Amino acid sequence: MTPTQRWEEATPAEMLEMSLHAERGPMVVDDLRELPVSPVIVAEGSTLSPSVVSSGIADPSRAVWLAPTTEFQRAQLDERGLARGPRELYLLLAKAIAESTEEHAAPTLSVDESRGIDEMTAAVEEAFAVALAEGPRAETSAARRALLREGNEAIAAQVRAYYARPWADGDAESILREFICECGETRCGASVELAVGDLTSGPVLAPGH
Repeated sequence: MTPTQRWEEATPAEMLEMSLHAERGPMVVDDLRELPVSPVIVAEGSTLSPSVVSSGIADPSRAVWLAPTTEFQRAQLDERGLARGPRELYLLLAKAIAESTEEHAAPTLSVDESRGIDEMTAAVEEAFAVALAEGPRAETSAARRALLREGNEAIAAQVRAYYARPWADGDAESILREFICECGETRCGASVELAVGDLTSGPVLAPGH
């Protein structure tokens, strides 16, 4: 479907029905099962159904859903100035996910204006403290650099896939994106803005790294 058909002509209920989270979620789980057990893998996104907890696929101590309050989400969407279609879909998805987390007794953290990003990050780290301590993890700089490169290549692949669609207009290789610094230092949290096509010229390194 074209963006106009999806976001302007479809009703909110139709958009929710067309959303890929129900179909794509099981595919994500299948992909995760094929990945190696080391190092620790973080699977993130609304495509992952809370049913993975009740079914025994996911250990509750290694899972958490960030659930915005309705008021907070509406305020955030208003601030972003989204068009009607995406706005309504986000609200419906949040409602569906909230109902699913309750149905499957999935761990949740409420997101509202009472906690900023740093506080939410600390809350998630606390929820995963035992899992993170147990590992396994990338122990060498080379292993960390390889994982960071893989993450950056995934970002580039998403951009290229979008612009490969028949209705997309633009050159994927010229699109600017934030890529993660690949220096491999454990304390590095820097990112670098690059054109997608520049990713192939060598490691992504922040100034001075």
